[in-house]
Amino acid sequence: MAPIERAQTTFGGLETSYLAAGNRGARPVVLLHDGAWGGSAEASWRDVIPILATRYRVLAPDLYGYGRSSKMVQLDVAPYEFRLRQVAGLLDAVGLGATSAHLVGNSFGGAMALRAPTLPWCAWRVRSAVSIAGTGGPYRTKESLVSLSHFDGSRADMLRIVRLLTGDFDGIDSHVDLRMRDVSNPGHYRAVAAAGLATPFSAAARAADRYPENLRDVKVPLALVSGVRDDLVERDWARKIARHAPSSSVHEIGARHSPNISDPETTARLLLEILETFDHQAPERGEALSLEDSSIGGPR
Repeated sequence: MAPIERAQTTFGGLETSYLAAGNRGARPVVLLHDGAWGGSAEASWRDVIPILATRYRVLAPDLYGYGRSSKMVQLDVAPYEFRLRQVAGLLDAVGLGATSAHLVGNSFGGAMALRAPTLPWCAWRVRSAVSIAGTGGPYRTKESLVSLSHFDGSRADMLRIVRLLTGDFDGIDSHVDLRMRDVSNPGHYRAVAAAGLATPFSAAARAADRYPENLRDVKVPLALVSGVRDDLVERDWARKIARHAPSSSVHEIGARHSPNISDPETTARLLLEILETFDHQAPERGEALSLEDSSIGGPR
């Protein structure tokens, strides 16, 4: 297995801490973690990175507000946009600014991956986008919106949150401990809580958002990975998104919301399969690509 390195860089006066692994000359894959309490690159991807790094140069940043990165929140833009600028800054900082990257995300990170190719300033950086249970905004269930929005600071409540993401799995106690470590970092709680602050202007902001309709203009390949036991998003969210995205494929995995945490080996194997397909079939800029639906795994 490829070793994982922890590194840090500063741009725009803000710190980005990230995990890196794999051959520096290989095509880059950027892994984007979930937005739940105590989220981080390590929490989401530590057991996936070594497998992906056998073929790719893997970068997994702690997004702003999380992990060891600056606890910054920009409140005048969507929460994914300023963090995508963080990703762009990281690629520039490590010398990959001229190379398009595969973006792979889970939950909020998956939403970031899907949004990236819809933004003109960011689209050219994207080789492909893979979302595991990240809808980009719509199609989340009431349980997701309500149950994940609050955290009382206790280990018992963190266990509740993790079970919503993964169900029970071997290693859940270690994962809860990891999130408890990061959720107590100065500034993290306020950074995460800011996203749920209601304003009287939210309806107008939603009306101006063209997503997911604007996915029809995306030319790079997209993959939508749905957990068959995921009750934090609508059961058919991936196919609803795919109706708007001619360049998308839909995949199923036998898991809940975050299989990258509960079953990293199966998840990594699926990601390698998807990315290898994209490496062979991804279009040149301006060309479209359609992929057949596929699946791996099943209910467990």
